[in-house]
Amino acid sequence: MSELITLSKNSPEFESYLLGTFSKTQRALPVQTLNVNSASETVTFRVLPIESIKKPSSLTVLLQTFKARSFLLILAPLFLVLTKNIAYRTVVDPLTTAIATVGVLLAFIAVNLRNDYMDHMKGVDRVLERSGSRSIQNGWVTAFQVKNYSTVLLSLAILCALPIIFAFPEVAGVIFLSLIIGLWAQFKKQNSFKYQIGGEFALFLMLGPLLTVGYQLAMGAGFDWESVWLGCLWGWLVLFVVQLKNFMNIFPSAQAGFTNTVNWLGFDKSRRLLAVWWILFLGFNLLFHVKYAGFYWGFYLSLVLVFLSFSFIYKLKNISSPVGSELRAVFKAGFQLFLITIGLWVFECLWYLGT
Repeated sequence: MSELITLSKNSPEFESYLLGTFSKTQRALPVQTLNVNSASETVTFRVLPIESIKKPSSLTVLLQTFKARSFLLILAPLFLVLTKNIAYRTVVDPLTTAIATVGVLLAFIAVNLRNDYMDHMKGVDRVLERSGSRSIQNGWVTAFQVKNYSTVLLSLAILCALPIIFAFPEVAGVIFLSLIIGLWAQFKKQNSFKYQIGGEFALFLMLGPLLTVGYQLAMGAGFDWESVWLGCLWGWLVLFVVQLKNFMNIFPSAQAGFTNTVNWLGFDKSRRLLAVWWILFLGFNLLFHVKYAGFYWGFYLSLVLVFLSFSFIYKLKNISSPVGSELRAVFKAGFQLFLITIGLWVFECLWYLGT
């Protein structure tokens, strides 16, 4: 038996319903949010017994809540840095390398969970149907539980950092800077960095040069500019996917009042942004490979990516509306380019290890 209840933001029960702490036997699923992220916000909840909620297997709930599909964003650059240093025979301490790998993954999951919690509370995931893991909105877990999971995993990640700092003190600077940016991005009271013009730069640093340089230092391999270049190139590629996703959500985000660089530019200028962003990536990728991997790999990888880019650019140029199936087609084409790029890089790295 379920019932509908509508609460305004100034209601004393509003936050407890969003957090899922209002009852131990019932769960409130948000079905409609009006005037999101404003003083006059109202949310209509469907309140139903916990046992009546249909859940997939525990493993599926865990993987979806932790956004296992997004692990590629963190595992791919770690693989690239690791294989680079294995090929150069510069991995000094395999134990700290393993600890760093676990610590980075735990920190990434913790940030993902905190991000889902914040986006649920602010209304982003309640308005954008494709945003977040959907575990909170489906009633599989509560926002309060997700927040606690994030805190525990972040604490474990910090514990993993301690022996690495002890072994290689130079890592401390990278970890400290990453922690400062992460705290600013995820715990500030204002809107998340994702919903500020140019705020994606924090994500670029976290998943880009700070990640690759810090991971290499944790191996005892020392600093080199190749890891910086690699981090910047990967960070640029990640931001391409972020901008692509924001472009797919440009209409509902604008309606809900969420601001990011894509919304600020508008539909037509955002199309140009995505095209220019990808073309610049192709140029940066060529320069990186020519400098560090040789002309052969740079030329042929770039040739493949340029050839495959025509379909994406064509779809992007001919899209006529910020709503409808065309947006999904553009996102799919762009994301396929992202996956193909990773596949080519992995093949290249394996080739280096084999030879």
